[in-house]
Amino acid sequence: MISASARRLSVFKAVADYGGFNVAADKLGIAQPSVGAHIRALELQVGQPLFHRRRGVRSRLTRAGETLYAYASEVLDRSQAASVALTGLRAGGTREIALAAQRAVSTYFLPAYLADFANRNPDIRIVTRTGTTENVLELVRERTVDLGLFPALGPVPGVASVLLTHEPLVLVVAPAHPLARRTTVSPAELESHAFVCGLRESHYFRMIDLVLKRIGLAQYRVAMELQDFAAVKEMARHGAGIACEMLRCVKDEIQAGSLVPLPLAGEQPMLQLRCAHQTPMSDIVREFVELLRTDKARAVD
Repeated sequence: MISASARRLSVFKAVADYGGFNVAADKLGIAQPSVGAHIRALELQVGQPLFHRRRGVRSRLTRAGETLYAYASEVLDRSQAASVALTGLRAGGTREIALAAQRAVSTYFLPAYLADFANRNPDIRIVTRTGTTENVLELVRERTVDLGLFPALGPVPGVASVLLTHEPLVLVVAPAHPLARRTTVSPAELESHAFVCGLRESHYFRMIDLVLKRIGLAQYRVAMELQDFAAVKEMARHGAGIACEMLRCVKDEIQAGSLVPLPLAGEQPMLQLRCAHQTPMSDIVREFVELLRTDKARAVD
């Protein structure tokens, strides 16, 4: 018996439809190793290969793969039909908005909007989940939630999303760090100091890595990788290295003096905060998205 999530089956189907792991990863907006992990997990369950693999040649289904493809197509079609039916029932009965938010966004961006929206709409039930960006996008793709909030460098392929605001990024260090008292810090000076960051395989790490490269930091030494953003800034606060964080996540520590922002030469790096959504959006979901896009989103004091 096959026991696999709709997400895993959709990744498998994408590899079959697009003829390759790299193309499927690009279309789904996820890393190629993640695609490989999903396929390996399915092959362990099935007990045999699902694809004929040859470098430079389009991936072809084995006989086992063809059987699983038919099963996956049926399951995904039923899941889609059920989601549409449930959306219709929800629209006609209890009004509800289901959200997913990346952890930092959930903690430092979302609460004021949720409180405002709840006060304006006391009859609306709001359900919020938190996780990594990968978790958030998966929940949107599976139609488990109406909206997913996450930091990004731009639109994610294969997912409808809107830009909410731009979020400044800062490099922060402990007050005793050698760079803490500098009036200007160049990328070359940063290369000689250790960094603390998220897990290397995560979407957030890859995004921050691109940002650092864009500001001229071609090489840097990662001393520590941590899964949670709060742990990253705590390690920076304890002197373990430089952390690159969204400003709203560290502004309290900066104001208290327990973290010091480094004055980078040149333009301040930015992330986008984006809201992924199902299509079409209901009226009440669209109202909430418009609230998220108000000027309050830009208030980072």
